[in-house]
Amino acid sequence: MKKILPLLIILIGLTSCKENTEKQTTSDETSNSIDYSVEMTEEQKDLKKNAIPIESLSKLSNKIYDEIANFEILMIGEMHGTSEPAEFAYGLCELIAKHEGSVIMAMEIRASLMNNLSNEMSISELKELDFFRNKNFDGRNGVAWLDLVYKSIKNDGIILKFIDNPYQSSTRDSSMYREIRNIHNKHPNTKIVTLTGNAHNSFIPLFNKERIGGYLLKDTVNFDSKKIISINHAFSEGNMLNNDLTGLKMRTIERKENIYNTTLSHEMFLYRKLPQELNRCTHILYTDKVTASGIIKKDDR
Repeated sequence: MKKILPLLIILIGLTSCKENTEKQTTSDETSNSIDYSVEMTEEQKDLKKNAIPIESLSKLSNKIYDEIANFEILMIGEMHGTSEPAEFAYGLCELIAKHEGSVIMAMEIRASLMNNLSNEMSISELKELDFFRNKNFDGRNGVAWLDLVYKSIKNDGIILKFIDNPYQSSTRDSSMYREIRNIHNKHPNTKIVTLTGNAHNSFIPLFNKERIGGYLLKDTVNFDSKKIISINHAFSEGNMLNNDLTGLKMRTIERKENIYNTTLSHEMFLYRKLPQELNRCTHILYTDKVTASGIIKKDDR
């Protein structure tokens, strides 16, 4: 009996540890998962099935390439003064260049403000170009776009273009569309990635104005509408530095529930929207957080 008693104590202790471990594991798994007890909508089911997780915006996977491989024009829209779309634009360009040898990065910048740009420039020298020297008005000429330009000129596979160039008797969106058309006709076998404000890459008119996306779709002579995609940035919380028509200011986005953070636990992903959901864009770039693009400080120049 004396020999059996210690053995029973050991067995009871092991059982207790196992039960505590199971309880802790169950608790941890529950706290990090999405509750699917509520029946999902068709869009949520599609989102769960087809969203492509992203680990790093600047180092994208081959699954992202498979998603965009058959397209010729890839428009990325952003809220100016944010960091993620610019980082994604570079990651996308680097991915395409790796698979296809070259890609064109077309940015919402006037070419006249980037005079004397060269591939040999340092960050400090880039800051002296007119675009980056000018006062930050709407968030574009901040750290995120400076880094994008710098990394692009240092990558032999990326051809950098600037499309915010006015045409006489043309709207701004019409002018940028014409720049894209001219670039496409000059480089018909090279993909074009554009980075603009998220109003410009819309397929439908916004604020009673036709946008770049709409002009591209209607130009069936130069473009195949099935080979054009528009990617909008969605997020759940964070901050951005941009102009709300009352001047440049930092804005904080309070966290709210949305279809993305209540359906998936991925912090970042690319998702092709359902056909019935298409209007302004075809794809969503989701990052759980959005971060502000910093101001280029004069002391750094």
